[in-house]
Amino acid sequence: MVNNSLNNPFLEFADRVLNLNVDLPYAESIYRVMDSHMKRIGKTRHLFITGPSNVGKTIMAENYIQRYPGYTVTEEDGTEVDIKPVIYMETPHPFTLLEFYHELIYALGSPRLGGVPKINDLKVRAYHLIDRQRVKMVIIDEINNIQTSGVNKNTAMDAIKHMANKTNVTLVLMGTPEAAELRTLDEQYKSRYRPRSIDRFIECNEEFCTFLNRIEEQLKFPHKIGLGDLKTGLPQILHYQSKGKVGYLVPIIQEAFDLLGVFQESFNDFNNAILSPC
Repeated sequence: MVNNSLNNPFLEFADRVLNLNVDLPYAESIYRVMDSHMKRIGKTRHLFITGPSNVGKTIMAENYIQRYPGYTVTEEDGTEVDIKPVIYMETPHPFTLLEFYHELIYALGSPRLGGVPKINDLKVRAYHLIDRQRVKMVIIDEINNIQTSGVNKNTAMDAIKHMANKTNVTLVLMGTPEAAELRTLDEQYKSRYRPRSIDRFIECNEEFCTFLNRIEEQLKFPHKIGLGDLKTGLPQILHYQSKGKVGYLVPIIQEAFDLLGVFQESFNDFNNAILSPC
């Protein structure tokens, strides 16, 4: 679909629906904090973002990484090195230190080491890659997985702190509201991890409608849809079905267009793809 969409308005629209990705209202302010932390000279500062599942934390992280795309440099001996200013990883579940370093190395673009490597060997390799690939920020999602593992919470958080201290990277930890407990385990965490909390759209209000309007702008449908117009009834039904969670909202909109035949090869009439609350 993507390769054949050039100059075909129907395929182009289908691609926009399929790749729908709109920044959340609070994202820009969080991006500014992340920028200031990453560009800070001297002692590093970190961010601890909490919010319920499916409110857009992962989307926000993915969009931020796009602001600092990776690139390749060639060293004097001809060796090519992939530079990754910002990397994203998920906290393994179940959490173990061994799997943590495996995931970190994978996020750096290196294959999983075979055999039975020792934790310290993985740690040394991860730190080396972070330095060589000039990583400035590590975003660690699903940090709440630490709380349900058999590993001592302090041990896990100390390993993450040690990584930041040794590599001088900025950390952005993300998890559910329950994960906020991890920040209180040590006074150093409280001072070094700046807390931010995000939530779903609690009500079908102006803020939610504005977000829907931004989605409509990205879709570029040839006719006005009225996603954010209360008079159409669409905001109300979308809020009800998604519970105000972006992680549900976007797939719901995509599925609605799918049911209208937008992804079918025979789709050739926008009048057949008009959303209705009924």
